Amino acid sequence: MSEEDDKKKQTEGATLEEQLQTAQAEAEKWKTLSRQNEQRAKDNADKAKKFDEHEEANRTELEKFQARAEAAEKAVAERDAKEAAGKLREEIATEKKFAERSIKASALRGTTREELEAHADELLEMIPAPAATASAEGQGATGGVIGEGEMSVDDVVAAATAR
Repeated sequence: MSEEDDKKKQTEGATLEEQLQTAQAEAEKWKTLSRQNEQRAKDNADKAKKFDEHEEANRTELEKFQARAEAAEKAVAERDAKEAAGKLREEIATEKKFAERSIKASALRGTTREELEAHADELLEMIPAPAATASAEGQGATGGVIGEGEMSVDDVVAAATAR
């Protein structure tokens, strides 16, 4: 290799070292600035907390009572809305005959009557109708005296346990 190539490599090596040092110095500068910003943020958070405490201490009694009244009104409104939604669910469950399919009204989801009715229809499609049960027609008079030729309660129990 020639002397020019050697000088060129030395210059490139020196340039790379300078770039590395510059980059490290820049990174260190940003770390320092970041730490300063973190400290300022902590200081500001502490000051904000103290300010809030000071503001609370300076509120008048009337303002405190007004804030409590507003909170109570909000709680009452939320409770009333829940009760109204529950009544609407019960009403729709009754209309759609949920009891026949052993579906609870609390299974309904939605906020408006239309949403609740649509969800009720979906539930009714998914849950099959109960099978028809035998009717009591022709089985005798309920509570009547057992006539001749009919089985007594003891006879029915004996027949059922004999099997």
